[in-house]
Amino acid sequence: MKLLAVVICCLPVFAFAQQDAQALAKEKACLGCHSIDTHTMSVPSYEKIAEKYHGDPDARAYLADKIRNGGKGVWAGGGRSLMPAFLNLSQQEINLLVDWILAMKK
Repeated sequence: MKLLAVVICCLPVFAFAQQDAQALAKEKACLGCHSIDTHTMSVPSYEKIAEKYHGDPDARAYLADKIRNGGKGVWAGGGRSLMPAFLNLSQQEINLLVDWILAMKK
């Protein structure tokens, strides 16, 4: 019963964090390249990222590093797309984005 009460109390906080993360993704132009659900060979959707890294204990750190430092050629696009570094994001903002992305696993 206590667990149910904790879950119910935390749902509004989780929803608020999700809205904050999506607003941050829009503000920082993440959604200019990535889509939540439309996957391409060179720019993965957030749902595909969540699917790929589901269950990987190192996923949070790996994805945080990709956001902070950028990358190239991780997906099957032959390395044509460059993920820019987002050095202007705080670690808290990066963690918020990573948690939001990983929560999209269907």
